[in-house]
Amino acid sequence: MPQPIDSTRLPARYYALLCDLLRADGADVEAALKTANIWPTQLYGPDATMTVAQFETFIDQIERVSGRHDLGFLLGRQIKLSNHEILGYAILTSPTLDYAIQLASRYYRLITPAFRMQYLRGRPYCEIRFQPELSLNSQTLRFLLETIVVSTHEQLKALMQGAPEYDIHVSYPQPSHIRHYASLRSARFHFDADGPVGARMVLESDLLAHPLPMADRNSLQFAEAQCQQQLLKARESRQMSEWVAMMLRESTNGFPSLADLAGLLNQSPRALDRHLQREGHRFLDISKRVRYEKACEMLDAEMPVTQIAYQLGYSEVAAFSRAFRREAGCSPTEYQRNAKPTVG
Repeated sequence: MPQPIDSTRLPARYYALLCDLLRADGADVEAALKTANIWPTQLYGPDATMTVAQFETFIDQIERVSGRHDLGFLLGRQIKLSNHEILGYAILTSPTLDYAIQLASRYYRLITPAFRMQYLRGRPYCEIRFQPELSLNSQTLRFLLETIVVSTHEQLKALMQGAPEYDIHVSYPQPSHIRHYASLRSARFHFDADGPVGARMVLESDLLAHPLPMADRNSLQFAEAQCQQQLLKARESRQMSEWVAMMLRESTNGFPSLADLAGLLNQSPRALDRHLQREGHRFLDISKRVRYEKACEMLDAEMPVTQIAYQLGYSEVAAFSRAFRREAGCSPTEYQRNAKPTVG
C-alpha cells in the first residue's frame, strides 16, 4: 500500500550529483532549490534528505531552469555503485551476480523508499522488478523510473564488466530523447509495457552464477551488518506493522518468523506481537498476506512451484499448495496455467 507522502524522506545524495552536473552546464540550480525550499545542508549534509513535496517541486523546477527533459537518463548514467555508500560496497564485494542482486533487493530502501525492488529467480529467465511505493505525480514518477532503470543497467554492466543482451520493459512511453538509449548497448527497451506502473528487467538465469571480481567475504560481512543497522532505522519512521510487512517482502531466502524479526529489534516475540496488536494487526495475518502477494508475483514470473515454496519458507510443496488454494481458490499450478505470461 502506498505510504503517505508526508511520512517519508528521500536520500538527497543522488540529486546533489544532478545539481553538480547541471551547474557545470550553466543551469540556475540555486533558483530551483530556492523555489523548492531546499537548503544546501539538505543536499550536502551528513544523511541529507528531503521531503517528497520538496522533491516533486525540485524536479519540476530543475527541468524548467535546465530546459531539459532527459534528466532521469542523465542522472542514471552518472550513478555508480559507490554512490550507494555501504550498500554499494556490499554489492561490489559479493561473490556472484545472484548474491549482489539479492542484496540490492533486500536493502533497496536504503537507495530510495519511493520504489520497491523485487528479484524473481526462475528458469530460463530471472526478473528484476521496480514498482512505486509512494504516490507521486507523473513527472516525478517518470524521472525516478528512468533514473532507476538506466542506473541499474550501468551498474549491472560494471559488475559483469560488460552487460549481456537482455530486455527492459518500462511503463513510460518512448521518450523524445530516444536517441540517448542507443548508448545503452545490449539492453533492448520496450516502452509502454503492459502491466503495472514500473519496470521489469528480464535476464537469462545462467548469468546469475557470474563471479564478481571484487568478491571479499570479510568485507561483505561487515557491509551487510551495516546495511542491516541502517534498515532497522527505517522502523523509526513508520508503524511497526508497516516495518514488519517491509521486512517480510524484502526477504529473499526463506521467510522470517516473528522470533526472527523480534530478535532484530532486541525484543521478545511476545512484545513484538503485543505492539502489532495495539496497531490492530496480527503477525499471522501480515505474514499470510505478504506470502500470498509474493507467491502470486513469483508464479506470474513462471518460477517453479517447488522453488517458490522453498523461498517462502514452506517445508514441503504440499503445505504451500494448501495455503495458496485457501487464498486464491485454486492451486499454484492452476493459477500459473491461467495467468498471462510475463516473460518475453
